[in-house]
Amino acid sequence: MFEPYHLKIIRQYVSYCVEKKNVSPTKFHHSLKPYSRKQSTFDLLRKAEREMVIFEPRLLCLPDISVNLVEYTGAPLIDLYEEKKKDPDVTYIMVLTGAYSLIYFSYGKRSLRFVTCTTPSYPGTIHIDEIDPTQHGKGTLTEMPRPEGWDDLDWGVYRERKNPKRSSVKVGEVLGVSFDTVLRRFRHILGVCQIWMPFFPNGYHNYAKYVVTLKTDYELGILKELRKLDRSSYVYKADDTLILVLFFDRHLEIDSFLNLEKEGIIHDIRVSFPVDSSNVFYDW
Repeated sequence: MFEPYHLKIIRQYVSYCVEKKNVSPTKFHHSLKPYSRKQSTFDLLRKAEREMVIFEPRLLCLPDISVNLVEYTGAPLIDLYEEKKKDPDVTYIMVLTGAYSLIYFSYGKRSLRFVTCTTPSYPGTIHIDEIDPTQHGKGTLTEMPRPEGWDDLDWGVYRERKNPKRSSVKVGEVLGVSFDTVLRRFRHILGVCQIWMPFFPNGYHNYAKYVVTLKTDYELGILKELRKLDRSSYVYKADDTLILVLFFDRHLEIDSFLNLEKEGIIHDIRVSFPVDSSNVFYDW
């Protein structure tokens, strides 16, 4: 368990990584000086990873990705899930119960327009049942840019350094180029990439996970409200549909989103429960 002041430091590190696009614990320590000793900062962050309060950072860009939502068929599609996990074109897949049996992302015609892992507040400024996107007015999420003009080496650096903590020297050895070349290319591709780094103060496995799809005129408001919570949420936009992966303290908290539908703020809401998932960016 972590004390609140520990969690504030950990959340500061997440914010530093995402905003600066720099995942160096050393630079974080020298910038914010959470402890007098650098080793104390390192020990805290390593413990946070072990207990899954944070994950290792990942580099994420958005090429042309197609989103496929498979309606629920009465039982989880485990066989199809295992098949799709082996498909090199599939980057992310969830097997579910509820409204959908399967949701997966694959290279193809672009329908995935936006993706982010929210950097939350700590402590949270609202509870999940206090979410009110209307206070921010109507607004849609801006489509993320493609990685235009990347050559094979750019993509190689992206794949080999999807964990941005991995050294340029090791990546260079794999790709057969100098570490200086890797570093230059990494800085180049970083312009259209984001750092994906979730924060879960109670530990990832101590939350009830839901996948919620919905449509709304208040997309920006939803995102801003989710950032007020004390834990991360995953936000995807496929054409005009939001796909939210939400982490609740209790299962009944999903009622807060059902109430938003009753009020006409969101519509076409569908709720699913993850059984298992596979993400190429964490398949190291």
